[in-house]
Amino acid sequence: MNTQQILDKARLWADYHAQVQAQRTLVRLEAERALEQLKAALVPVRVGGEVAWRVLPLGPADVPALTAVSHAVTMAPVTAEVDAAIEQLAEAVPEALADVDAVAGARRMVATPAAKADAQDAVEFLTEYVEWGDGEGIVATLKALEPEAAPEGITPADALAPHVGLAAIWRKLGTAELVAAPTGVGSGVAADDVAALRTALAAKQPTHLAVFSTESRSAEGLLAVLQA
Repeated sequence: MNTQQILDKARLWADYHAQVQAQRTLVRLEAERALEQLKAALVPVRVGGEVAWRVLPLGPADVPALTAVSHAVTMAPVTAEVDAAIEQLAEAVPEALADVDAVAGARRMVATPAAKADAQDAVEFLTEYVEWGDGEGIVATLKALEPEAAPEGITPADALAPHVGLAAIWRKLGTAELVAAPTGVGSGVAADDVAALRTALAAKQPTHLAVFSTESRSAEGLLAVLQA
C-alpha cells in the first residue's frame, strides 16, 4: 500500500467515524426531546401533602416518543474496548491528515522545515494506524456502531420494558409498574389529591399508566384511590 492509499484510507475512516457519531448524536437528541415530552406529562399524586405516586398516562399518541427513546436505548453500546479502538479517529487521525495536507502540492514549496517534519511524522503515524486498523477490523467496528432503523411495533405496553427502559431511566422516581388504565374513575377527593390525574385521564383516555411509587406505595394503591 503506497502513501496515497494510506492517506485515502485514513481519511475515509475518519469521515466514516464522524458520520457515525453524528448519526448517534441525532438519535440521542431525539430521545432526549422525547423524554422531556414524556416527563412533562407525569402527574404527581399527593397523599398528606407529599407525593406518593408519579403517573404517566400512556396512549397511542405517545408511541413516537417511546419509539425515539427505544431507538437510543437499543443502539450498540460504545464499550471501553470499542472506544479505545476508534478514539484516534476523532482527533489524532484528522490532525495527522491536516499536517500532511499543510505541505501537499504547491504548499510544499513554501512550507517550513518544521511543517515538513510534522508531515513526515504524520505519515509514519497514519501508516502504522492503517496497518493496525486493517488488522483490527476498524471498519466493521464502525459499522456495528451505526444506529439501525428506528424500531417498529412499539406500544404503550413497552414503556417499562428494557428495550424502552423508562423504569431504568427514571429509577430515582421509585418503583415502576405498568397497569392498564382504569375504564372509570371515582369522583371523591377525600385526603388524596387525585384531581389532576383524573383530569388528565379524562382528557387523554390512555390505555396504560406507568406508575412510579415510593417504597411504601404501589400501583394497586393508586388505582384504589383513583376509583374511590
